[in-house]
Amino acid sequence: MNEQNTICPWCQTEIVWDPEIGPEEVCPHCFNELGSYRSIQVNLKTGASRHEPDGEPDEDDEDVLDEDEWDGLDVPDAEWVGGEDLDTYGEAVQACLEQQEEAPECVSCRELMLHAGDQEVAKEAFTPVVPLPLGKPFLHAPYKLQVYVCPSCFKVETRLGEADRLLMVEALKDAAIKR
Repeated sequence: MNEQNTICPWCQTEIVWDPEIGPEEVCPHCFNELGSYRSIQVNLKTGASRHEPDGEPDEDDEDVLDEDEWDGLDVPDAEWVGGEDLDTYGEAVQACLEQQEEAPECVSCRELMLHAGDQEVAKEAFTPVVPLPLGKPFLHAPYKLQVYVCPSCFKVETRLGEADRLLMVEALKDAAIKR
């Protein structure tokens, strides 16, 4: 049986698809598009599937190793590739998430994001917009951003800090009342 699998380039999840239905066009885990330059196609062949029905090997199977040939190769063990280390990483991520008050969902892969720290935006680095309906800015520098990192796809996102969120809400309410 010739299985074809895809590794999602965004969440690194292996996607096994049914030959009758065909390949997935969207990752069922992170819902990102799979296709052409953004996907890796892996063709797996087992011992029984490497031969034609007449018992002769396929012409393109010359580079496929038998199980005995694999035993003689110096292949890294699962721990080096990520086996136990990946479990340890996952446990550390989970421990950090349990300590957070907020854990937004990553827009790319839908994993919970880790709070990496806070970033202050100085007056010199920020030029506020004055919306016509309000007549004045609703966000003033300096303000703080909370920085979040996805432990799965490593996307970085920022959110307005809690104190500055409240100030923004009050500024919008005051401007709306004065209109």
